[in-house]
Amino acid sequence: MGCWTDVVDTTLQRQLGDEIAEGGEAKVYDHGTTLVKSIGLDYFIQPIFALDRIALHNAYFPETRLTVLGFGRDSFGDFKIIAEQPFIAGEPVSDEEIADFMHGMGFELRNPRNWTYATPNIYLSDMHDENVIRSAHGAIFVVDCDIRINTPELHQGGIRHLTTDIVWNAE
Repeated sequence: MGCWTDVVDTTLQRQLGDEIAEGGEAKVYDHGTTLVKSIGLDYFIQPIFALDRIALHNAYFPETRLTVLGFGRDSFGDFKIIAEQPFIAGEPVSDEEIADFMHGMGFELRNPRNWTYATPNIYLSDMHDENVIRSAHGAIFVVDCDIRINTPELHQGGIRHLTTDIVWNAE
């Protein structure tokens, strides 16, 4: 797609046309069989967390994997991650169907107000009908969600602890 030295959203609009969707964290552009997302760090807070969440998304939902294409800044100077994702045509899924799908993956509904599901290890929110779709063949796909390691600080039954400490075990 080229170099991201220009303002990211201007470059994407020039190359791909107008955005087709905009959420709280990303602008989405049509690229034929894929979507290109300009993901803002206001949502992810720090770049390392954004990359962790992309890796978690890819591990749990490989059919809608995100491939990082590059990095840039928008017209406000905010850092953006540019990612590509397979385009899947589909229809919205009901909250009940999402709950059944998530229970089948071992997740428990923890907060219906923000569509949060969790296991002791993983936290998922924003699991609503704009982020979970059913394909023409009936398969359910998660195209967007807030996924992260479930720590006790999230108050969703998490048991994981994040640390940057390194333990050297020299024998």
